[in-house]
This record gives sequence, structure tokens and C-alpha cells, in this order.
Amino acid sequence: MAKPSLHEDPERTTSIGMARYAIDFFEAALAADDKLGDKPGYEIMAPIPVMFLVGQAIELALKAFLLKKGLELRRLRHNYGHDLHRSLRKAKELGLADVVALSIEEEGVLALLDALYSTKQLQYIVTGAKTFPVFGPLEAVGRKLVYGIAPVAGYPPRG
Repeated sequence: MAKPSLHEDPERTTSIGMARYAIDFFEAALAADDKLGDKPGYEIMAPIPVMFLVGQAIELALKAFLLKKGLELRRLRHNYGHDLHRSLRKAKELGLADVVALSIEEEGVLALLDALYSTKQLQYIVTGAKTFPVFGPLEAVGRKLVYGIAPVAGYPPRG
């Protein structure tokens, strides 16, 4: 039997590790926002790198939850990719609401982020009109998901 590729090896990528990375990316987003977010022009919308880091944190948290609930790493990678909406929907099917319940408004914030994040518009410039989430609600959704899922995935958030 062939050895799994680096990113599909369940011995090397675990729910605990994904949860840890989720927290690290989220905290990096907050640190970057503290540094960049006070500059003029960022009163409502966070800097693009900050939104990317929040998206990465949410993606990893949701995948940590899905992995903990028994989804195979290969399936996560191929069937869910970077799609936050698809990952959230599956997590809800598997009981996410017992851990973290999102309001309709919070899901709307996540949908705005996903429209940019899953299409790589937070990594590569795409000109034209876009709708960005307000950072306060986005930060709250990220915090709720990342810190709510981490203990379930086996990684207690550090104080």
C-alpha cells in the first residue's frame, strides 16, 4: 500500500494539531490587526492580511472539528478544500451546534468572508467591487469558532 502524501497522512495531521494552528492563526490575525488596524482607512474593514488569517483560522478550526468527528483527512482536503460554507454545513450536520451555535447574523458574516476567502481574493488581488465583513463581528465569529472548537478537538486554548 502506498504511503499517504504529506498532507493526507493522518499520523502527521491531527485534529489537535489543526486546532493549535487555528488558534495560532487567529492570534496572529489579532496581532496584525493591532499593528495595522489603527492606521487610517481601517476603521471598519480590517486589513486584507488580517481577514485572510481569520479565514485560515476558521478553516482550520472547522476541519479540526470534522476530523475529530471521523471525516478522513483525504476527504477533508478534496471535498471541502478552502470552502468555509461547505465545512460549516458539514460541521453543523455532525453536531457543531452542541459546541458552538452561530446566529443567522454570524453565519452571514462568515458567508461574506467565505466569498472572498474560498476564491483566494484575500491572497491575490482581483479588481472590482467587493463586499467585506465588518471586522468586529468577524473577529467575534472567529473567536467563537476557534476557541469553541479547540477543546473538542483536544487542544485547550492557552490563557
